[in-house]
Amino acid sequence: MNHSQIATLGRLCGIAPEYWDNSGVRRLTSQATYQALLTAMDVPWEDPEQLALEIDRRRLRPWSGLVDGLTLVFENSNPQQLIMAPWTPTVDLPALRVSGTIKDESGQESTWEGSFPSPHQLARREVHDPLLGPGWRTRLHLPLPSGLPPGYYDLSLEVEAGGRVEPGATRLLVAPNRAYFPPSLEQGEKLWGLNLPLYALKSERNWGIGDFTDLLETINWAGELGAAFVGVNPLHARLPGAKADPSPYSPSTRVYRNFLYLDLESVPEFGASRKAQDLWASPEAQALKARLRAADLVDYAEVYRLKSQVLTLLFPTFLELHGSPENPRTPRGAEFARFVAAGELSLLRFGQYNALADYLGEYDWRRWPREYQHPENPAVDWFSRQHQETIYGQQYGQWLVAEQLAAIQSRARQQGLPFTLYQDLALGAHGGGAETWAHPRLFAHGADMGAPPDAFNPRGQNWALPPLIPQRLRQEGYRLFIDTLRANLPPGGLLRLDHVMGLFRLFWIPQGKSATEGTYVHYPAREMLGILALESQRRRTLIIGEDLGTVPPRVRRELARRGVLSYRVFYFERNHEGNFKDPSDYPAYAMATVTTHDLPTLAGYWQGEDIKLKTALGLYPQAPMAAEDTAARVRDRARLLEVAKLEGHDSGAGVTAASCPEAVRSGVLEFLAKSKAVLLEVRLEEIFGVASPQNLPGTISEYPNWRRKLPLTIKEMRRHPAAARLAARLRQYRGEKSQ
Repeated sequence: MNHSQIATLGRLCGIAPEYWDNSGVRRLTSQATYQALLTAMDVPWEDPEQLALEIDRRRLRPWSGLVDGLTLVFENSNPQQLIMAPWTPTVDLPALRVSGTIKDESGQESTWEGSFPSPHQLARREVHDPLLGPGWRTRLHLPLPSGLPPGYYDLSLEVEAGGRVEPGATRLLVAPNRAYFPPSLEQGEKLWGLNLPLYALKSERNWGIGDFTDLLETINWAGELGAAFVGVNPLHARLPGAKADPSPYSPSTRVYRNFLYLDLESVPEFGASRKAQDLWASPEAQALKARLRAADLVDYAEVYRLKSQVLTLLFPTFLELHGSPENPRTPRGAEFARFVAAGELSLLRFGQYNALADYLGEYDWRRWPREYQHPENPAVDWFSRQHQETIYGQQYGQWLVAEQLAAIQSRARQQGLPFTLYQDLALGAHGGGAETWAHPRLFAHGADMGAPPDAFNPRGQNWALPPLIPQRLRQEGYRLFIDTLRANLPPGGLLRLDHVMGLFRLFWIPQGKSATEGTYVHYPAREMLGILALESQRRRTLIIGEDLGTVPPRVRRELARRGVLSYRVFYFERNHEGNFKDPSDYPAYAMATVTTHDLPTLAGYWQGEDIKLKTALGLYPQAPMAAEDTAARVRDRARLLEVAKLEGHDSGAGVTAASCPEAVRSGVLEFLAKSKAVLLEVRLEEIFGVASPQNLPGTISEYPNWRRKLPLTIKEMRRHPAAARLAARLRQYRGEKSQ
């Protein structure tokens, strides 16, 4: 086997030949890693002849036709132009005549034509076209009709050169130069808002998990405090089944949402369903609801069973009152029919996957009978015809979610919040969930996403999520990427992209191997950023990129150039001496925050709860690391006192320091409020001194990740004076809300 050829093919597929780790050590990609990742991409390499053909095919791809299948241009490019490579029988390029048709998203067509007596040549290559025969292709810039507004177009063209006419077609994306940025922030306004784990909200009326009505009440409270936004954890659809992983960062799909957040009592069909009313009035149901509500941890299994049972009772009532999508009988029935029609194949696949998972009693499609493992198999079509009502029932749940989210966004506008909602987009989806089943060609099978070893994680991280294959994502016109953005961009709100470096490169780990055997795979960042800018502008949604970890300066510069805000975590913003950076050192185009869902809360950091937990669970790979962290934390408590301007306060001597004083917590947040960052994120845990983290990376069953509820109900938080005191301090530096 020619190792040099395998490395060449790997590089042509975007696999990095090397990377530099956090310690400055150069890590070379091994042959075994190249081979494993090529296999995961479904790229042939085992046979020497196939290997050579695949290298040639990929090298010649830019010269294989008149135009590439996908072209991105930016709105303010002057002129807007695409690259074409017309075929000619000789090396000399004759005068060209070009005619074309552009069709926009509404189906409107326009034509243009022009002649190029002596076009500027970018490059030339001798080729053997399968239809035209041996000849030459010359790469040129083709000016497009001026003034094309941002959008998606289908472009077909013909080029006449030397008496020969060659056709070509491309999907044309015209993108704005930048993502949406509110004019008020551009003019210097600085705002703050809340962030909370929605599932952790407690109230006197929910069913043991925070729901959309709880979120409505929180938005009312945020408006009273003068906050500009309310942020939540990812709302993506969870895997089916009572015992599925509750992590919002390992969803079944990111295109649809988690029905557990529904307030089913507010659904019109709830009051009209005799069966639902009888179930709800039963002593067993009332006792279960009371127990779920009183628990300190979310019991996902019981909540799932209860909400699934009630939702299953509501849909027949809907059909009886309003009709089916094929035959709606009322305005409400027509609304659902429009929702199903607009969802097209994507919504159908979601319904099919969930119906099959329930029918087979298994959520991981990789363990289904073979005839159901591919969505286009005849058995899936037969199953759909036999279980049409069940599939509609799954789609009905998504429609209810869309209704309740729209009400939340409307309430935010009524309360005068500048942003309707602040949502979080996970990096990927579970390998056995709806997203990978619906798009089997797009995902690598045999590789996981993760992070290389570093000082915080000497073993590296494996997130057990299959990565998208960049070449295939592009070949399909980024359809899944576009659908994912559209599903998660709240109109008039904010969206945070988890691990925004994934637009540029992702760390792939061969399955069954350690993170030390992984390497980076590059993605078409320019095109993905262009699509992000277009979709962001259309929905007037501000974009924040979670750019923590090892992020090259050029990447941060490009993100800023495209209007993506940086995400600056207080713990990590330090100077060379280890002291916290001055507020004036924060970039303006950023969101500042104390911590994240994967890091200790501020109270937990002060008390050393993270150190105690990692020690108790054996998460330190080397014994001295706990002692080092303990000593560093003592120093950091002194720094926190300095930041909070409480120099005379007792910092405590050890890890078991007393609970973090409110003066420290509010002082740190006031410190961040003084920063140049246009946005400040305040987590509810910081206001009320919650010490336990929502998630402890590196644990599965050892810690109740994504299950801890907040200690106070929403009503109790609204009455607590700490929030009003903090809001008053923040108002000195940040506007209440834009009018």
